[in-house]
Amino acid sequence: MRKSKRFILFFMNVILGLPGMAQVDYCNSLDQSGLIFCDDFESEDPLTDRYFEVNNNNGEFDQVNGVGRDGSRGVQGTWQADEVNAGGLLKSFGRTPSNYIGQHAAMPDSTFMEIYWKLDVRHQEGWQGNGPAKLCRAITLANANWATGAMAHLWSGGPGDQYLGMDPASGIDEAGNLVTTKYNDFANMRWLGWQYGNTPLFADQESGKWFCVEGHLKLKTPGAADGLFEFWINDTFQAGQYDMNWHGNWNADPDNYGINALFINNYWNAGSPVEQKRYFDNVVIATERIGCPEPVTSMESDPSVKCMLKVNQHGFEWEIPSGLNGQIMLYSLLGQAVQSVETKISDFAHFRPISLRVYGFIRCVSPTGR
Repeated sequence: MRKSKRFILFFMNVILGLPGMAQVDYCNSLDQSGLIFCDDFESEDPLTDRYFEVNNNNGEFDQVNGVGRDGSRGVQGTWQADEVNAGGLLKSFGRTPSNYIGQHAAMPDSTFMEIYWKLDVRHQEGWQGNGPAKLCRAITLANANWATGAMAHLWSGGPGDQYLGMDPASGIDEAGNLVTTKYNDFANMRWLGWQYGNTPLFADQESGKWFCVEGHLKLKTPGAADGLFEFWINDTFQAGQYDMNWHGNWNADPDNYGINALFINNYWNAGSPVEQKRYFDNVVIATERIGCPEPVTSMESDPSVKCMLKVNQHGFEWEIPSGLNGQIMLYSLLGQAVQSVETKISDFAHFRPISLRVYGFIRCVSPTGR
């Protein structure tokens, strides 16, 4: 008869994700106020059925089984050595200026002056080259020629290009005149101030881990100084800019467009130094804060241990098959080990994290013996 010992992890006032919960039903189980769009990539339908433009990079940027969070379905993008553009997804929502942009638009009759967006991203183990430039941007596409108003860019930078930064720009002048004539019309754009975050998600030691990135864009209300742009990684605030003049009084005209697109980019200006992969999962757009209910990094397990995580009224419960000794470890946000428990088949172990504000992940280490 199979026996096992359960090791209960009690967390008091600890903020911790649920690393053992499968993500295969993420969108169906998401209880999100103000939801505009959600994609966990579990659908067998092609991406072109949900996005108005898809660059599949000759088949190297697409949905793949097992590459998402917790072994779910996600998007895998592959750079070849020296390759710059390795694919991307363009999603429209709200009112749009053309039938092409409006393909599969979510809530196409609405005008959005404020949105939050969230995605999960992971770089393969052994990632090289630090930040791969572009990640995502929320945009106002102002006309059918893709002239842009607000462009809320999130891309890499900071020391060693190891950080994610915000680089807001606008194609509408301070008086409210649309001055850009096309997409990336740099000569006519206003750049509103670069800031980088405090989490080095592109550093070598962070490769192989999932990160949850969330942005927040609010357009300026005509007559008020209330435009903003801010972002978080793993629910940790990174940077923000407030009292921004995104559009002048352009938004006072109800025929003009609000925020109406999210671009997910796999674009590296300098090209990748080697062949390597990046993964995406759980894309959400909403009018209210989304947050990161997932684990802040991946849960790593040795298959021979067969750890199982359960959740009860006390906290988290590890179940390890009878006859295995091993180690349970709690890691901080930056991957630092803050607590560990040696597990023996004769023990019923309880422990509390050293820090009461730990935000990290759990790893089941290879067994030490039988």
